[in-house]
Amino acid sequence: MKKLILLFLLLPFGLSAQISFIDTWDEALKQSRMNGKLIFLNAYAHWCEPCEEMEEYTFSDLEVSNYYNSNFINLTLDLEDYPGVELAEKFTVGVFPSYLFINGNGEVVHRGCGAMDANEFLALGKDAISDNATLISFEKRFDKGERSTDFMLDYLELLEYACLDAERFAANYLSQVELTDLITETPWEIFATYQWDIFSREFQYMLQNKELFEDSLGQRVVNAKLYDTYLSQYQEIFASEELHDFGMRALLHSFKDVTFTGSDTLRLMMNLHYAEFTENWKDYAGYAVELVGMSDIEDPEELNELAWKFYLFVDNKNQLEIAATWAQQAVDQQPEPSMIDTYASLQFKLGNRKKAIDLERRALELAKELYEDTSHYEHQLRKFEGR
Repeated sequence: MKKLILLFLLLPFGLSAQISFIDTWDEALKQSRMNGKLIFLNAYAHWCEPCEEMEEYTFSDLEVSNYYNSNFINLTLDLEDYPGVELAEKFTVGVFPSYLFINGNGEVVHRGCGAMDANEFLALGKDAISDNATLISFEKRFDKGERSTDFMLDYLELLEYACLDAERFAANYLSQVELTDLITETPWEIFATYQWDIFSREFQYMLQNKELFEDSLGQRVVNAKLYDTYLSQYQEIFASEELHDFGMRALLHSFKDVTFTGSDTLRLMMNLHYAEFTENWKDYAGYAVELVGMSDIEDPEELNELAWKFYLFVDNKNQLEIAATWAQQAVDQQPEPSMIDTYASLQFKLGNRKKAIDLERRALELAKELYEDTSHYEHQLRKFEGR
């Protein structure tokens, strides 16, 4: 008991190990108008796991809780439940958790989002009461015409940090820039960092004036932008289920006459994917052989995946023999049951039955040591033995 009392006496007076929240918007607004403090709105959703982690760990940090209790009127609301949904619409909140710092006039002066540790969250709160680090201060400087490179990149970084649409802001800015000025420092840095639409007027202008950009910015810089933009567009389409076929065809059409370092490899990757998507296995085989030969793919899992598709869908003997060399290379690097099984399967399809049986027995023995379910290997072995 004496130790507990002593510990209590050693703690600075008034310290609390939890942010003290109210849960009424009108009351928070009233208090803010009375004492001039900003409202800190913890915008959460009941299903949000990072929100729970913030409450359990970050909000209970001693330094964080005392800083927020001293400097803000702390409000917590589920913005997917009434009346929070109205605030979600008003303040454009679509990500949880979001952290909004709002003045007595109901204006958001600063914001952040996502799970944060105590130091990050403390820094966010300190920025919110700074004169020149808040989002609203950047917005005012932008409205007054400031467009320096450092300022614009810092502003866009703040928008990203707040889970706002930085790319849309950048696109709007670029739409007001003369295309002939795209090679100057600020427009180029924003274009290079935030513009990933191959059909945008800025990207099309760069394509049409590639030599001009290379003379001004350097071939390596321009090449990197071309490669990264096409790759980004491809990855976006690859991850999308809707309009996948249309998107791939549009991308391949736009890319057919474009040349830069790495364009041939990237084009083959896209064609390979589209051939697989459309189940055009004849073209798939040709693209795969060319791609592996051109790019020197050595990763055993990639080689194994390609080789297995050849076993399933390709009948051309010359192409099967090439795929068998990939499978053997994968086995040499990573002699796992699945790799050996692919190699065995290709040997069987090529008519090398004895070799296929020996390999599959080896795969089955290893699988029994590693896995509970070895039914696939047993099935393949029976098939190879003619049982």
